Amino acid sequence: MYFLKKNISSCLYIFFIFLTFNFIEFSTKEVLAKTFVVSKIEVEEKYNLSFNKLKVIDRGFKKAFQDISQMILERKDLDKIRNTPINDIKKLIENFSILDEKFINQKYKSIMEVEFNRKKLIKFLDSKNITISLPKKIKVFLIPVMIDLETNNFNYLNENIFAENWESIEKNYFQISYIIPNEDAEDYLSIKNNLEDIENYNFKKILNKYYSENFIIMIVFKRKNNIKFYSKINFDDKFEILSKNFKDKNIDNQTDLNSMILDIKNEYEDNWKSINKMNSSTSVPIRLSLDSNNTQKSLKLENALASLDFVNSYNIEKFDSNIIIYKVYYSSSPKRFLKDILSYDINIDTSSTNWKIK
Repeated sequence: MYFLKKNISSCLYIFFIFLTFNFIEFSTKEVLAKTFVVSKIEVEEKYNLSFNKLKVIDRGFKKAFQDISQMILERKDLDKIRNTPINDIKKLIENFSILDEKFINQKYKSIMEVEFNRKKLIKFLDSKNITISLPKKIKVFLIPVMIDLETNNFNYLNENIFAENWESIEKNYFQISYIIPNEDAEDYLSIKNNLEDIENYNFKKILNKYYSENFIIMIVFKRKNNIKFYSKINFDDKFEILSKNFKDKNIDNQTDLNSMILDIKNEYEDNWKSINKMNSSTSVPIRLSLDSNNTQKSLKLENALASLDFVNSYNIEKFDSNIIIYKVYYSSSPKRFLKDILSYDINIDTSSTNWKIK
């Protein structure tokens, strides 16, 4: 009888181990979205005897590739892929659709949406030694101040030509959307009273009023046709000062004005991209433990991991009757992981090596 019980216990133990390892194996998940989607690709072509729709679609693919490149790469890396052949671009495309097409005044016009295979695109860029930044939308509070150094006059929002034209410069690849406040007498006086030391003024009184976590304080100094942008940038608790000069630019010339706004917006986009750099080859392993009996909490965690941008993959490293340990491969800092997962109402105790889900 004892022998029989021992055999049954052994079999149950072996079965449990077998089940556990199969559970671990099939719980390894790649969680990155499969595609990058580029929408609103507008293509136009003359409709005549030489019209070829396939060539028009190819042009759409090139524009989509240009947009996704500007969306996920800093400008310093764009030249490395600027002349990518159309056949190489096609290999990266998962799917596409023509959302709208029409023939007007002997012209063919279409709007396309193109999906790029995420893994293929990352692999292609890796072969060029380029690290991508994950596209992530962000709302940023903008405080624009323009100072004429010759007259010592300043404009906050009213009659600030940069503020007035800011929203007119828009690109399909922009990830930053700007919130510009209305002119406020109290804000105006705060700036005026600190004009002599404006570069060191922290603008806290204004920022606190609008509860702004992500912000740009953009101070524009003008001396004749020389323009200097002095920007205090705070994205995701990362603070940086950006200074950029433009020479021989006339702000009353719309072309000059637009080019400066586009240039400085691209600088801000690059700054945001640098924070969202993703390097799958140097993923940070993070271990999370929780009670194995709490199925609801486990499912909640897995749903969050599947949604987080920088999670490359995760697997169950240990599973027994007491505890589950998840091993998460994360392509950013542990600090960012804690902040991102908190948005899913998941609190983590970091006091031990294996962090614990509270």
